[in-house]
Parts: sequence; structure tokens; C-alpha cells
Amino acid sequence: MLSVEQLEEWVGEDVLDVNGERVGKLDEVYYSTATNQAVFVVAKSGLLGRHTSLVPLAGASVGREYLQLAYSAAQIDEVGFELDAGATIGQSDGRRLGDAYGVEVPAEDFASASSINERRRAAGEAAARAGELDEEARRRAAEAEEARGTADNASEAALQKTDDAERARAEAERARAQAQRIDPS
Repeated sequence: MLSVEQLEEWVGEDVLDVNGERVGKLDEVYYSTATNQAVFVVAKSGLLGRHTSLVPLAGASVGREYLQLAYSAAQIDEVGFELDAGATIGQSDGRRLGDAYGVEVPAEDFASASSINERRRAAGEAAARAGELDEEARRRAAEAEEARGTADNASEAALQKTDDAERARAEAERARAQAQRIDPS
């Protein structure tokens, strides 16, 4: 069985038919959205790689520098199933393609490796951004806690100074009263 990691390594390599004839270059791999198993490949051929063929991987094998499909070049040309780059393959298209090649295709959707990798990249960036925002939130919470502590200390100091001022006023009143007793003029 061809695993995701193994098959993606072959993108850009030759794709051969069952007889060993070159049918193009491996351009894309499609995976089951349910099982993550590689199910289809896109082979590009023709002038400037303008012709693409979507072919099931059932029975495929790899060599040192190629992917060999279990279908003849004539059969691949006859089926002629083309697909827009990065498009998702729906269940009905998957079944139609399987029927055309005489293989059973699971009733599920299929996503391209490039779209899967783009979603993984976006998810990784989102996770990294979430981590940065979480760290920023922790930093701000710590700053707020520190500011609360500073405010509490300032409030306590203000209360202490108010108490000190009240004591000083009271002492001043006592001193005035005492001074008036001593010097009644």
C-alpha cells in the first residue's frame, strides 16, 4: 500500500502505464477525506503539461523514479477524466471514475494533497497565532494584576497619609489649645 508520505515524494516523477510506457508526470495526489488513503493521481502530459488525467491508484506501484499505474495509456486516454487544479472530487465523480476503470471506489469525497497541505499550513499558522495571542493575554493579565497591586499599595499609602494628616491636625489643635492656655492674650 502506498502511504501519504511515500506518494507525495513522487510528485514531478514519471507516471508509467501498466506496460511501462510514459503517460506523463505525477502532478497531484487525491486522498480519501474519510481515511486519508491515496486513491487517485493526476498525471500531466502534452505540450507544457496542458493535458491532465485523473487515474485511480488501485494496483499502482512505485519504482526508483516513477509511479506505475495498473492501466494502459490507451485506457487512460479513453477515460479522459480531467479536473481543475485543486478541485475536490465528489462521491458521484469518484464512482464514475471507478466504474470507468473497473475498480471499486469508496463512496466518499476526495481532496487534493495541495489543498490538504494548504489547510494544514493554515491550521498551523492559526495555532501559532492562537499561541501568540494566548501569551499576550497572559502577559496583559500579569500586568493588570501588577497594576492592581500597585493601586492597592497606593490606596493603602493614601489611607495611611490621610490618617497621618488627621493625627497631625489633631496634634496641631491640641498644641493650639495648649498654647492659648499658656498665653491667653
